[in-house]
Amino acid sequence: MERGSMNGNTPDGTRQWNYCAAMQFFARVINVALIDCKCALAIAPVAHAALVALPLPGADPAGRPTDDALLARDWIARSESPADGRVRRYLSFPECCGQIGVDVEASRTALLAAIDAAGDYDNDEAWARLEELSARELPDDVEPLFDAPRVVPALDQIALF
Repeated sequence: MERGSMNGNTPDGTRQWNYCAAMQFFARVINVALIDCKCALAIAPVAHAALVALPLPGADPAGRPTDDALLARDWIARSESPADGRVRRYLSFPECCGQIGVDVEASRTALLAAIDAAGDYDNDEAWARLEELSARELPDDVEPLFDAPRVVPALDQIALF
């Protein structure tokens, strides 16, 4: 086993963001935004502490981006961590990068380049639609979290152990 692999670091001292589930959560938040933009997070050891992305096979450089793609690209491009430390409902891109341990601006530049190669985000229609979407309040999730039905009756649960 390589030195440093037990504590989530590589031998050169950089963090392995895929080492634990908590760090994978933040990477997944970023990857979901990339998937909405027809890209996917790529693991590249030569990235020098920056995230990189690759366009997915279904990407169309001249295609019209969906609303989700516009919002996802905008989240990567413009979201910032709050300076006052107040609690918010949603994570920012810099917060996710900070938890993973990668450079925010280098990652932002690399991811936006891949997103822009996967779709046509630089046109008047896309900017007007983004302004309209940004002005609206985000919808709440209608699905209750962790409201799973009981699978094993209470009397039979002791048999599981």
